[in-house]
Amino acid sequence: MLAAIRRSLAEATYDRFDERVATQAERIAADAAAGALDNADFAVGMEVEAYTVDTHGRLHTVPNGAAEAGGFAPELGLHNLELNTSPDVLTPAGLERQARRLRDAAAAAREAIAEHGSGDRVRPVLDSMWTVPPAAGSADYLSAGEERDGVWLAANMTGKARYHALDADTRRRMDDGIPLDLPGVDRRFPSILVESLATSIQPHLQVPAAAALDRYLRYATRILGPTVALTANSPFLPADLYPADVDPETVLAGPHELRVPVYEDSINPPGVRKVRVPEDVTAVEGAVAAVAEDATFAPFCTDPEDVSEDAPYRNRFPEFAHKHGTFWRWVRPVFGGDHPTNGSGPADGNDDRSVRIEFRPIPTQPTVRDCVSCQALVAGALRGLDATDHPLLDLPWEAARESFYDAAAEGPGADLAWVTADGERTDDPDRALGELLSVARRGLREFGFAAPEADRWLAPLEQRRLGGIAPSTWKKHRVRAGLEHGESFHEAVRAMQLEYIELSEGTDCFSDWL
Repeated sequence: MLAAIRRSLAEATYDRFDERVATQAERIAADAAAGALDNADFAVGMEVEAYTVDTHGRLHTVPNGAAEAGGFAPELGLHNLELNTSPDVLTPAGLERQARRLRDAAAAAREAIAEHGSGDRVRPVLDSMWTVPPAAGSADYLSAGEERDGVWLAANMTGKARYHALDADTRRRMDDGIPLDLPGVDRRFPSILVESLATSIQPHLQVPAAAALDRYLRYATRILGPTVALTANSPFLPADLYPADVDPETVLAGPHELRVPVYEDSINPPGVRKVRVPEDVTAVEGAVAAVAEDATFAPFCTDPEDVSEDAPYRNRFPEFAHKHGTFWRWVRPVFGGDHPTNGSGPADGNDDRSVRIEFRPIPTQPTVRDCVSCQALVAGALRGLDATDHPLLDLPWEAARESFYDAAAEGPGADLAWVTADGERTDDPDRALGELLSVARRGLREFGFAAPEADRWLAPLEQRRLGGIAPSTWKKHRVRAGLEHGESFHEAVRAMQLEYIELSEGTDCFSDWL
């Protein structure tokens, strides 16, 4: 691994890598323009990140052997895991399969982690940020590491050369370490492992016509703020990162969605904003170019002899695919993927040459049903906006960007920039969220959902809108209640988290907690 990291950081690797990315991007853009990436259907898939805890709710590493046994993927931190659903054509039956696959994946992960946990009752948690520290303490856990032959390796980072090369590249661009500067906390860490504090879900929507990709990307950027307002779920850092004398009101008045600043601050070195709201593009070729022209971090070059034209489409362009893996926009395009199924096998008229939207701002939600409700919201809203030629595209990009960051700060109470179906500009969150859910219902009907079916999938989020509450609001309320009952801030955060874990495991969806 050390040799691979050093090769990645060599100046010659950057030059060779960038040349290959440029060539591969030209081929992908030409294929998209020629219709070679078109498919017959809309399709959906999803990634869900989680973390593991022990019987006391403390952060715990994923037991050895559990990933292979449970069929899930490791992530950046040794405590992280990722569940995936293979794509389905978007129909009522297809969304049911997505929900079943995610439930089965979560159950398989839970069983494998328990079996390999050496009696510690280790289990996964669907949550956006852990707050009960590991036994060693959060700061020590995130800072642990050693230098080997001139390369510093984070001890609790998954042992993939890609992760450690990315860490080394980012660290050398940040002279003062990786910052964690948030209400009540101002620290520096030696590694991007800080980013592993946060977990998220990423719904994917395959768009049949590549020529429509830019339009869907622009719509997706404009629903960032309202979606985060409904789904915010990380108002607290690990409790022991706050000083003993922290003012609880400072933290309680802070952002509803700390995942956003944690992710951006841990990966964006001075002068380079890798994680950000994407700029608008006006053609699918522009979406390809945006990836190719992004700043290069930790490049890896593949031996050309290992690349086959018979390989899946995405694998034919390994350098571009690697570059795309560090294109950390809150919405990003994806070129190539798995062949969607229709329940009985691969769907006719679809293949692995495709374009899709990856929607990245949503924090991990408390339950499987909540996650699938978000998947239905994103797919339905994007389809409904396009089908109705909704004037939301008239919303200036700058307003959409500010709406997103305001939602991360204020949660359900944010001022949400929106343009109504009648073309009226509003910042009223009730109107914005009401229209978002309404247009999502319309989009689901375009996919063949009867009105009661659409309502059922969106009900968990509709309940949040009606109550003016998101999981972050619940967390803040629980901590404040603990303080009022005489608990210290650190005790209140821990008690809240233990209750969250119990409810996440024991209920169908977050609205059951209200």
